[in-house]
Amino acid sequence: MKKSAFATVAGFVATSFAAALFGLAAPASADIVHHDWVQDIQQSANVGSATSTVGNGR
Repeated sequence: MKKSAFATVAGFVATSFAAALFGLAAPASADIVHHDWVQDIQQSANVGSATSTVGNGR
């Protein structure tokens, strides 16, 4: 019985510690510098405008 009681108490303590650790964690936040950086590393394509050949005899 003592072994079971010790395991129960140890499990309760470990669970309480984990709950406190996650409960006190600060929420993630990103400022404008991070958002600019994310936009800068994204791929982008620049293409010229297409010219229509309809109606000019080509």
